[in-house]
Amino acid sequence: MENDIEAIIKAAEHMRFTEESHKPFLNSSSSLPTSKRKLKLAIKERIRLLYTAYISLASFVPEDDAELFWEDGFDKKKERVLKRILREMEKNRKEIEKFNPFDLEIQGLLRGIGRSGLLGEGASSIEI
Repeated sequence: MENDIEAIIKAAEHMRFTEESHKPFLNSSSSLPTSKRKLKLAIKERIRLLYTAYISLASFVPEDDAELFWEDGFDKKKERVLKRILREMEKNRKEIEKFNPFDLEIQGLLRGIGRSGLLGEGASSIEI
């Protein structure tokens, strides 16, 4: 499925969403390597994996802190390190939940599509 996603990205490389571009941005479904449903599932799976990876970055700690947990027993220093990791994981979770990929260039690009006439008469933008 990984190669399928890369194939879609490659097939859509010609798409340019700028105000100067008036070319249609539609692609034939026959150019897809597999069904849209399967590709959507694969993309969601990748997003889930990236989401989890982002949050788990908090578990990467300096060597000294990691070595503490190789020793037996539990003490205040281990507790502080664990609490710090949990706080960072929570911070990362909140960051990724606030992240909106449509806040990037997409809003401007969609406004450009609306002005290009591709949306029909009187349409000025696409609302997300």
